[in-house]
Amino acid sequence: MSPINPKSRHLSRRNFVALALSAAVALRLRAQEKKPRIPMGILLYVVQAEVDRDFNGTLAAIAKMGFEGVEFTHYFDWTPGRAREVRSLLDSLGLRCFSTHNEAEAFSPEGLKHAIEINQILGSPTICCVRGLEARSSNPAANKDGPLTFERMGLDTWEKITPVLQQTAEHLRPLDMVCTFHNHGVEFIPVKGVKPIDILAQAKDVAFHIDVNVCRSAGADPVAFIKQYPGRINSLLLSDGPRDASRHAPLLGHGTTPWKDVFAAAENEGGVKYYLLAQAGGGLPPMQAVQKELEQYKLIHG
Repeated sequence: MSPINPKSRHLSRRNFVALALSAAVALRLRAQEKKPRIPMGILLYVVQAEVDRDFNGTLAAIAKMGFEGVEFTHYFDWTPGRAREVRSLLDSLGLRCFSTHNEAEAFSPEGLKHAIEINQILGSPTICCVRGLEARSSNPAANKDGPLTFERMGLDTWEKITPVLQQTAEHLRPLDMVCTFHNHGVEFIPVKGVKPIDILAQAKDVAFHIDVNVCRSAGADPVAFIKQYPGRINSLLLSDGPRDASRHAPLLGHGTTPWKDVFAAAENEGGVKYYLLAQAGGGLPPMQAVQKELEQYKLIHG
């Protein structure tokens, strides 16, 4: 038997290491290819005064800046005809309707029927519940204890709201639509040792729109919340803080939010579908501010 050449052994080991590194790089690249790109939109409430003044022009400006979609706030009184006009405008501008902002009226039986019709015309897959939820039944007997009100104190009221949201989610599921909840600070403040947001999370088919800085301002950790409820973050509302003495929010990335950790959690564990800008920071005029915010998002997210 011929002796093994030490140089051959060295080359074999070197080749093995090179092959292993190449395989690792290939796997990493494949993983990056499979990771979906998260689209960036804007909660139109941030520029609501401009929307009210010039609806078409403001949406055109938003699209030109590079935003990919919107969440409408003041939409519920639209007729189907008006919704079709708006959808045509969105299509012409290359914008999508990611979601709609819904108060109490959208969660009664007739209100939900109307909300679904308008959202489907707009192409929105998401009906988002915000503050002020009030659910009334058309059956007087069901209201013997009064309407369900979205109050700021008392765990019992949150416990009444939760099944309403779950029922809504179940109703939307066959339509390929989802019910989400937009937090304010109060949902993260414990009542008798229990956070209302954890009661709402018992509605297992309801997802969340987490306003990042509002969550942090309430003393909560958005990264921890995302990891506590994996797969249930429909959207992050991007806001930074703290605010200055004039109540101006800092530009994204200029506050104390750990954005690298927030984005990683949202995209790895949270299952986020899209981001929404939720502030006009820097003390700038709203339209100038949101353009700057979009530039800042690209810098901090990559």
